[in-house]
Amino acid sequence: MKDGKQQKPFATIQELGLDLFINAVDLFNPTVWMSPETMLAAISSVGRNFIKGRLKGLLDEIRNKTEEGKIDEETLNSEKTTRSILDLAKFLGEKNPDEETWDAAKKIFKHALHKDITEEERSSLYDMLDICKQLSGSEIRILAGAHQILNNPQEATRNQRQSDWWAGKVAENIGFAAKEQVLRFEDNLMRLQLIAPREILSGSTLDTWRGGGGASEHRLTELGRKLAELLSE
Repeated sequence: MKDGKQQKPFATIQELGLDLFINAVDLFNPTVWMSPETMLAAISSVGRNFIKGRLKGLLDEIRNKTEEGKIDEETLNSEKTTRSILDLAKFLGEKNPDEETWDAAKKIFKHALHKDITEEERSSLYDMLDICKQLSGSEIRILAGAHQILNNPQEATRNQRQSDWWAGKVAENIGFAAKEQVLRFEDNLMRLQLIAPREILSGSTLDTWRGGGGASEHRLTELGRKLAELLSE
């Protein structure tokens, strides 16, 4: 308590200013973190300056978009946005994400701050951000490679929903040496419901995938397709 008023656990970006926000990460009340000890240990192991450099780059990009009039400033200065940036800092400290994953997370986060979207769309984008943080850089590239198949509808007649064919085509699109480099990420992409799961017959897993949920020759589910489209913008 101070002067009879309860202190807030952390300040908003508006109160701190974009330039000061990055330096204030150390000063936030540790109760906003799920595990302060883990977070601080992770930051120490990766390098505090490296994490701050990445966050500063994000905030610089947000500043530029704000000056261009593309950012909703009320949303920018909300507690939810502050918490989201703290979550991104925690993500950097604990996971040290690939460049592709970090770039994808930044793109989605910045899009969620835009003026021209509804609150429902903004909520969906934050969910997409959570999904993105569970992907490796290779998985981000696989989604992009699957999305490229959309541009060649003639492939549909050749494919017949064969997983090996799909993996080989995606590998070709993104420069992987072999289909196995794609297939080793298959389970996580299916778990997150970004690609259609394989069909099962009499307890055996087949080389084909289920055709429901909008998945066709590209194998992307509706969710996977929307995420790939968002990241390709």
